Amino acid sequence: MNFQEFESLPLEDNSVTAVYGSHVFEHMSIFTTPKVFSEIHRVLKKDGVFRLILPDAEKSIHEYVKGNKDFLLFKRRKERAAINYNRDYTLFECLREDFLSPSGQVNLLGKNSLAHQNAWDYNTILSDLVTAGFEKAKISKSAFQKSQSDVFSFEGTYLSEANEDYRSLYVEVFK
Repeated sequence: MNFQEFESLPLEDNSVTAVYGSHVFEHMSIFTTPKVFSEIHRVLKKDGVFRLILPDAEKSIHEYVKGNKDFLLFKRRKERAAINYNRDYTLFECLREDFLSPSGQVNLLGKNSLAHQNAWDYNTILSDLVTAGFEKAKISKSAFQKSQSDVFSFEGTYLSEANEDYRSLYVEVFK
């Protein structure tokens, strides 16, 4: 699916029980995610659940402000930049990749494509979800493997960035 040209999900209204998105929405542009969130709202059944796991920009900002060069995410980004770009990233460049980052899939996406194109803290994702049609009272901050729905019991059973709770924001929404 080309998210640059995204218009709608090929699903009927109120036809889906659950939607799970772990570290995917930050890869969509700021112009696409409002459409995607509105479409998820449209296709979810009444009492359906939407679980999002996103990079938590607020956590990274706090670590940046503290000057924490040992923050695992920053260390990993610094190591990757040295290997892939022959660059010694500054701490800010490590933080910036929460918001904008070069794609590691050059063969698939092209040389100058972006991986991260979007970022949230809890208040911003809350606002975006309300704008998409969800009720504020039915949106809550969650935690790793702490879903209110048993449909997501698989979380943590496979290698994923969702398991990196030290740098992720967990949100659940019921329709």
